Amino acid sequence: KQWYQRRVRARYHFVSGPYYERLPYRNHKILHEKATYCTRFISLACAGNRNKSKWLYAFNYVPMKHTTDEELRKQPQETTENPYVEVQKEKNREEDAKQQHFYSVGDKRKMSAPHPGEREKKKESCWFCLKSPNVEKHLVISVGGSMYLALAKGALRNDHVMIVPTNHIKCQQFLEPNQQDDVQKFKRALRTHNRTSKKSTTVFFERSVSTSHMQVHAVPVPRYSVNDIKDVFYTFADKYSLEVQEIPAGEDWQDTVPPGSDYFIAEFENDDKLIFLCSQKVRFPLQFGREVLASEELLNMPRRVSWKECKISKEQEEHDVKQFRKAFTEFDSFKGGDSDSDSD
Repeated sequence: KQWYQRRVRARYHFVSGPYYERLPYRNHKILHEKATYCTRFISLACAGNRNKSKWLYAFNYVPMKHTTDEELRKQPQETTENPYVEVQKEKNREEDAKQQHFYSVGDKRKMSAPHPGEREKKKESCWFCLKSPNVEKHLVISVGGSMYLALAKGALRNDHVMIVPTNHIKCQQFLEPNQQDDVQKFKRALRTHNRTSKKSTTVFFERSVSTSHMQVHAVPVPRYSVNDIKDVFYTFADKYSLEVQEIPAGEDWQDTVPPGSDYFIAEFENDDKLIFLCSQKVRFPLQFGREVLASEELLNMPRRVSWKECKISKEQEEHDVKQFRKAFTEFDSFKGGDSDSDSD
């Protein structure tokens, strides 16, 4: 209920129960989000109750379409912070821990532990686990801590790279703090590299849908403004009827995504993010990130949407990795050297 209320942001929230009327609360974060209307929460007792608690409420209600934005945004002096925010954060932390445990030890609905060899077999067959015999190590540019940087297979362009966990982790929701730090180090280095060497802004995107191993893609885009790039993402969201929510810089996007839910996230130069939540009603386009960036409005390479159409020879991949590593080394916090990674 808290999650729905935070998203609906009703002006009035009525429930049945003992009579209670709390102070109005705001639906935006000061200095982080655009000011909007507040919510009034009112609980009314049952009609004709023995305690004679208030069960009838009269008020003057002006429909939003007949109210100016300035009037809507007015905040009464006694307005409080949103009471659901901290409740939801704590719930997310608890659920996230459960989901991580579920992911690690298997489906508890079976009421039995997975076969000892099942998990190892899955890791061994993974294309992205660094210790897997299936990983294409010639694509690896740099290894640092718990992450590595690699040239994307079937890249949009020869500087399209990915930040990938060395071990088997499904998506960013399941990262430990030290793993998140390693991701941020690579992101900062890539942003600086692309700004300095390519005069480009960096767009990061990750899709948790239909994947078992996290991949955060990083693609340089000519220096369009962040708002221009966002507009293209919104255009394609409308095309596919996708639900999108903008997360301002400095806010934790994981508070927006229900634990264990599939999502797509795009992150921009100023650290703003767009979250696309995946529902069962709409099939999420698996090439969404590539399609947006390859569009005429941005990179103008519509024929390169599918990675399978962009495959090159192993020799060319090795050449592109060598060239990228050479240019990137001075910005790389890990200096391109291997380091011990955490074990699963």
